[in-house]
Amino acid sequence: MKKYLSLFLLCASMLMVAQPKKAPKMAPVFTPGYYVSNKGDTVRGQVQVNPDDATEFYKKFGFKAGNAAKPAFIDSKKAKAYGFDGRHFVFVNYDGEDIYLERLAQGRVNFFEYKFNGSVNGYPAVESSYYAQDTRGEGKYMSLREIKKISNRFYKKDLENYLRDQSMVWNDLDKYTFNREKVISAINEFNKFYVVVPTTEEE
Repeated sequence: MKKYLSLFLLCASMLMVAQPKKAPKMAPVFTPGYYVSNKGDTVRGQVQVNPDDATEFYKKFGFKAGNAAKPAFIDSKKAKAYGFDGRHFVFVNYDGEDIYLERLAQGRVNFFEYKFNGSVNGYPAVESSYYAQDTRGEGKYMSLREIKKISNRFYKKDLENYLRDQSMVWNDLDKYTFNREKVISAINEFNKFYVVVPTTEEE
């Protein structure tokens, strides 16, 4: 009897060792946020800030409204924009694909980022692509009013038309090395020239 019991315990322990271990999942973390419905209504609640895949923010997001126990996952069918913790995402249909772009700079020139699962030097990695929009493009620059992708490699050449009216801002950018923070700073500096200051009339 003891022999059978020992054999059983041995087999059971081998089976337990053979079971693949599931990667532990972190508990959802939420922070105050909002989304703008496709009807234009702003819905306030809590946005999940730690999805299993960081690129999920660019396709959908977890959202809890009111006293909901579980988050609902919302995509472009329900929301045209959303945000949390000072980050803002806007929906676009780019090349036939519905995605959210994170707005990094806003003003006359808007600057956006999109993250996706790709590869770097043959290894899986999260990559970024960038987009720009001149909200005041006119004449031969009218097409710049549409959101367009910017080359990561030749980004300075691509940004020249967007920053053409303040060439000193464009000239300060490095020709060879793309630096995300410096580009954001340059576009914010450019946009300062076009801030509309509200005026009040004296009665």
